[in-house]
Amino acid sequence: MGTPADLSIWLKEQTWPIVFSLVCFGLVYVLLKVSARRRLHRLARQRDGVTENTFATHLERYGFDALITRSTYRYLREVQLVQFPIMPGDKLDEDLGLDSVDVDQTVRELSHALHREYTPGLRYAPLVTVEDLVRLLQASPRLSQRRENVAA
Repeated sequence: MGTPADLSIWLKEQTWPIVFSLVCFGLVYVLLKVSARRRLHRLARQRDGVTENTFATHLERYGFDALITRSTYRYLREVQLVQFPIMPGDKLDEDLGLDSVDVDQTVRELSHALHREYTPGLRYAPLVTVEDLVRLLQASPRLSQRRENVAA
């Protein structure tokens, strides 16, 4: 095949490969969207009956503060827009779809809402699960305790 002398000739020769590539990309996109939607429906169906109350009650058995667990559940559902019931073992990135910026925003805003000190540099391990997030928030000192320690 010779070198095309004109841009219009080259475009005519490349039309079918370009159309084929676009159709393939479109099919892959549709397949991924359908797969994601089916996953969300499956998770919602499997977790039927899991609510903020059951989430908090489950973690209370292990010594977690009910206010922190409820606030975390509510924040993830309402602000981070998680579309299915949340379990303590859910991975923040893989299951809930949160990236590192979303996780940092969640810790910052929940710390502020719960009147806890935001100390991002004191984490010795990455936040992987929802339970890790609740554990970090519960371990963070209350702002009133911090003020009392500084005054003393």
